[in-house]
Amino acid sequence: MKNIKTNSSLLRLFIKLLPLPALLLLNACNKQVESDDKHFEDFRFKKIQAFIDDSAHYFKTIDSVYADLPPLKKAYETYNNKRGYYYTYKRDYKKALQYSDSSLLLLNKHKDAEGYRLWYPQALSLKADDLHALKRYSEAFTYYYLAREAIYTSGNKCLYADYSSKLGIVSYRHQNYKDAIEYFRQAAQQKADCKKEGDINNEYVLFADYQNNLDNIGLCYSRLKVHDSAIYYFDSTLRYIEHNKAKAIKYNRSNDKIQDTDFVQSAIGVVYGNLATDLRAIGNDSAAERLLKASIAVNSKPHRALEDVPYSQSKLADLYIAQSRLNEAKPVLASLKQLLDTLPNAELLQRWYGLKARYASAEKDYPASNDYLTKFIAIKDSLNTIERERLAIDINQTFSFLKSQNDLFLFKQNDERKRFYMSLLAGAVIMVALISLLIWRNYRQSKKHVKTLGELNERLHVKQNHLEKTLVALQSSHDDNSKLMKVVAHDLRNPIAGIAGVSDFLLKENSYSDMERKMLEMIRESSYHSIELIQELLNVNSNVNDLKKEPVDLYVLINYCIEMLQIKADKKSQTIKADIAAVKVIGDREKLWRVFTNLLGNAVKFSPQNEHIEISATVKDKHVVIGIKDNGIGIPEGFREKIFKMDPDIKRKGTLGESSFGFGLAICKQIIANHDGDIWFESMEDKGTVFYVSLPIAA
Repeated sequence: MKNIKTNSSLLRLFIKLLPLPALLLLNACNKQVESDDKHFEDFRFKKIQAFIDDSAHYFKTIDSVYADLPPLKKAYETYNNKRGYYYTYKRDYKKALQYSDSSLLLLNKHKDAEGYRLWYPQALSLKADDLHALKRYSEAFTYYYLAREAIYTSGNKCLYADYSSKLGIVSYRHQNYKDAIEYFRQAAQQKADCKKEGDINNEYVLFADYQNNLDNIGLCYSRLKVHDSAIYYFDSTLRYIEHNKAKAIKYNRSNDKIQDTDFVQSAIGVVYGNLATDLRAIGNDSAAERLLKASIAVNSKPHRALEDVPYSQSKLADLYIAQSRLNEAKPVLASLKQLLDTLPNAELLQRWYGLKARYASAEKDYPASNDYLTKFIAIKDSLNTIERERLAIDINQTFSFLKSQNDLFLFKQNDERKRFYMSLLAGAVIMVALISLLIWRNYRQSKKHVKTLGELNERLHVKQNHLEKTLVALQSSHDDNSKLMKVVAHDLRNPIAGIAGVSDFLLKENSYSDMERKMLEMIRESSYHSIELIQELLNVNSNVNDLKKEPVDLYVLINYCIEMLQIKADKKSQTIKADIAAVKVIGDREKLWRVFTNLLGNAVKFSPQNEHIEISATVKDKHVVIGIKDNGIGIPEGFREKIFKMDPDIKRKGTLGESSFGFGLAICKQIIANHDGDIWFESMEDKGTVFYVSLPIAA
């Protein structure tokens, strides 16, 4: 749960006062509550922000800047800001709850007053946050539900974006990572719809929240052990921060607008620490070490996310111990313990005892190792007890209820579309009625043909019923086969991945004979080939028609594919050259990534050693055409008619014996067709192949 907690703390470096939902309501949702006080959202906020470190001056400033507001607004804003101070800055959740209760008591008397209906769901949500922080989970979810109902009544998408984000956090805490991914994606899209041009505060909120959602999606994939997707989202987070960091603006004590470098660097440091976990999982320990050191260095500075540092230190110490670099692990463990004395954290203290037990064991200090291990187990049992109690309170019924409410909201959003379909259905019914009338009139005029028409109609009806039953049976059979394939593939992947991991671990030892090492290498290669086949089967049975379109920068996407496949190219001493301009298309980023990764991977696979692979892009007639050229073995004449079909008979091995399954190009064809594009190739056997992909350019 590290990132969700850490990014909330990072955000306070920006707002220095309120948690994210409160600021969004003040800035992003206020266009329905226009005030006569023109600088309320700007000057007043930054004036309070400047004195966050001086509590006495801070509270006096709150009272003074809101002094000339109408009585109700003055009282509400005062309660809200003081509550934010205790919740975010002091983390005194009991005092925060007192102010959120005061806000609710105030608004309960005026919630029907014009102009204040957007504040009521905010107050409910803030009280839910306070109760949740105090571990009063049942009460917290009651108020989340009340906030949900108030949000729906208001009809405001900006408020609902916060609710989606909360559902994502709840899903994550209860290990429902797939649900959490969807909620974080919904929150990101709904927040984007709240954009107000020229509103500096709102632009910063959207920037901070969007990178937070991207990073949290990466964390969910990491917990699901889908490491390639996790790395993709962490990398996307870093690119987004780099391209949008100019939006991170804050105000100094002189009310001057300045760049909030601390927030940007802190966010980057957090992502580095998260990304390192998945790089280690795929065996890239050197890159993981660099990122962990960078994360620690960045967030150890003043006004940064210091609470994130112990997480990265524990990961770095774990890496050193695993590599038997005990002299380097020792100072990291000492520094970690100093931080934990300053910033108590039971989870990290448990991790520290576990690391110290391993360290002592590696030093052959077995009594000390046993002592640390005993403390590790004691804390682990305590944390497990707390976790079981928390899950027992809220996971079984309360969360499923919140999820159903969320689905209901999305259903009602599509109500207009369903009305349109109902209108079409009504028109179809009228047409059927008119046709029936014409048939009846024809029947009266031509009785001699009634019997023949009746017989023909009966035959047609019988055939239609038979055809419908056949189609239903075929669809059911296809669905059953797809489900069975996914279940089998999923159940096979975990044990085979375990075999691959164990073989990798065993190959690190140098004590085997040549014959034993050769057998281990054969086991490892067979395992990885099996995993690739399973992934192909999952891709074949995935729904390529389900697109989540957004602007995609082809330059960034293709360069990311090159980075992912560079290791395979390096093994064959191949070079990859790309000449691509910054061109954007509208499409599903993950599916387009799958297409270009497949095409580029084939170029590497079917090209000999020491060859060049070239990638080009040309723009013509509002389309961009991407060419991927290799000098490999080419495509035989007999394969060319079937190359884009789901035919395992066309599979061939690569130039170094790499496996191929014959499904990838068929999936690429479907994905590109669903993007209104085209894919084709030119090939000469033993001389090479060029694959072309044409996509419409974003308007």
